[in-house]
Amino acid sequence: MILVVGATGSLGGRIVRGLLEQGQDVRVFVRHNSPSEQMAQQGLAHTVQSLIDAGAQPAWGDLKDKASIEAAVAGVDTVISTANAVKRGGEDTLATVDRQGTLNLIDAAKRAGVKRFLYASVQGASPEHPVPLFQHKAACEGALMDSGLTYTIVQPSIFMEIWIGLMVGIPLMMQQTITLIGQGDHAHNFMSEQDVADYFIAMIDNPAAFNQTVMLGGPASHTWTEIVEHVGGRMGVELPLQYAPPGSTIAYLPEEANSMATMMEMYEDHLDIAEASATYGVRPTTLDEYIDRTFVQR
Repeated sequence: MILVVGATGSLGGRIVRGLLEQGQDVRVFVRHNSPSEQMAQQGLAHTVQSLIDAGAQPAWGDLKDKASIEAAVAGVDTVISTANAVKRGGEDTLATVDRQGTLNLIDAAKRAGVKRFLYASVQGASPEHPVPLFQHKAACEGALMDSGLTYTIVQPSIFMEIWIGLMVGIPLMMQQTITLIGQGDHAHNFMSEQDVADYFIAMIDNPAAFNQTVMLGGPASHTWTEIVEHVGGRMGVELPLQYAPPGSTIAYLPEEANSMATMMEMYEDHLDIAEASATYGVRPTTLDEYIDRTFVQR
């Protein structure tokens, strides 16, 4: 039995569906008050019922409720956690969910005798990182490595679906000018969320991933200016584009995304993912492939 925590999220749902297609027994840790119903209408989540209908077994609970976690991990061989509170609110915070909730899950998995634990982290996770999410991820990575569980820590690069959707997709839908920070000239490695899901599935029984921290990425790095040009080129139009000074607030972005947009113009990242691709049999999605299936009308 495989338990997926964060199953209604975009990444978690992809993992659940991929496992079910393989004929795996999957349990999903879900909440009765999950906001996934509303988010699914925007393509940002999977509804609980859709996962149940696909064949998943529900385990109702909350990462802030230790008793429900213990019930969920009972009889489980593998735990996959992609849970995060970035899109939540109220009592669901980075501190209560991403940090303490995950620490609760690791502890419960250890006591239940879980054999494998796969955890979705972030590249650059560090206790000294200025962004709290990266600090919390680092704490959970450390706890998992010290737990005695056979672990895999997955550190994916920037998700095309999320960030290109935010920076380019939202202003296109709102018929607004696309705004980039600085000159949009710092290159970053973007990867498809579906590729991340495929890596998770391939890693479950692959010894190469046991007790490893694996950095994942896409086939190439691109600047934001290049991405806008690619989207416009594939659509056959010239997209309206403007630039704003670092630290500016882009009105159509969520609050937490604005600080990240500025931070992206302070560094670059280039990854060689040939070895990971070959080891786990995942062919990376190119930028143009993502653009064609997302922005180009068929």
